[in-house]
Amino acid sequence: MTRTVTAPPGWTLGDGSTAAAVASERWVRLRWISIVMSIVVIGVIVTTLAQPSSNVTPLSTANAGDEGARAVAQILRDQGVEVDEVATLAEAYRLLDGSGTLAIASFTYLDEDQIASIGTHTGDIVWIEPAAYALSGIDAGLAATVPSTSSGQVEAGCEAPAATRAATLTDVRAAYTITGDAQSCFTVDDAAAYVEIQRDGARPVHVIADGALFTNASLTTDGAAALTLGVLGHDSRLVWYVGSVDDATLLAADQGGSSALTPAAPGWLVAGGVALLLVALVAALQQGRRMGPLVTEPLPVVVRASEATRGRGMLYRRGRARGHAAAALRAGAASRLAARLSLSHSAPRAAVVSAISQHTRRDAAAIDSLLYGPPPADDAALTRLVADLDALESEVSAS
Repeated sequence: MTRTVTAPPGWTLGDGSTAAAVASERWVRLRWISIVMSIVVIGVIVTTLAQPSSNVTPLSTANAGDEGARAVAQILRDQGVEVDEVATLAEAYRLLDGSGTLAIASFTYLDEDQIASIGTHTGDIVWIEPAAYALSGIDAGLAATVPSTSSGQVEAGCEAPAATRAATLTDVRAAYTITGDAQSCFTVDDAAAYVEIQRDGARPVHVIADGALFTNASLTTDGAAALTLGVLGHDSRLVWYVGSVDDATLLAADQGGSSALTPAAPGWLVAGGVALLLVALVAALQQGRRMGPLVTEPLPVVVRASEATRGRGMLYRRGRARGHAAAALRAGAASRLAARLSLSHSAPRAAVVSAISQHTRRDAAAIDSLLYGPPPADDAALTRLVADLDALESEVSAS
């Protein structure tokens, strides 16, 4: 038999709590801990698994576009070669550890000390379309030339293993002349599209005049895949250098006065740091107290873009870094000229020079030297370079 007890008016049974009231009280007390923990978990998952949607850097092993080198890197990985892309020579030195193949795929500027440090590597060194000013540092007998464009097949014509494996190349667009003890392969007008330089006590230096051979778009052309895989696949490790104007490090243990830093943090630490930043942001929003409507106030200092640029120029001048300053000026001018001529930001060097030459009717070799030539020898030469770049941009804009 069930008996119902009714409390008199003004009285409560037990403590008067209900399940809903208890749950609501606990949620109020624990809700911020639950929110913070959820954000931490979501942040770690997102930052760990998220991948960049695209990479447009020319000759980058992460670029799947026509101008990237992802295909050759993937083929090498399938053959058991460990491929690592780096942005500084210091990081390349750490990964090579005295052995392996070093590919200099792309760079904005390398000074004499950096080029000399690369030459000390005893493993295979592969220079992919190096700038004209760097050739003498690679080998005293190496010089750039502009051969007649070959639209047909060009025989290897040498005994270098990689060239023999490739047998022929099609559409040779760039070449170098070489004097001394070196293999000159795929020659057009006595200039070689591929040069193999032998070294005493070290593996050879391979110089490829046309970087397009390594791109995803050209890898399937006649002989390109065989040549590229032949020069890159000698060792179980390949370090792929894609440098920038900010890299001042050396391929050496002693970095001297180098200014670039080499990141060595593991991926999980970066993900954890991002998650902690998200937690701190949420905590700040929760704990913050507003004492009234938000108001604006003038900044203590407003720095114009022109003043910031002038300040960076003064730092370059103080450090006598004429090469880095010239590289920055040339890179900016080339980017703006490419945009004005409806070229993509990642347009190759040959395409930019050809478009400017057709637009202004200037000599292509002179334009190439202006935009990609050797660094200025003194301040006066740097001043002339600035004036010449400005004149070229004005001419393209006016025409």
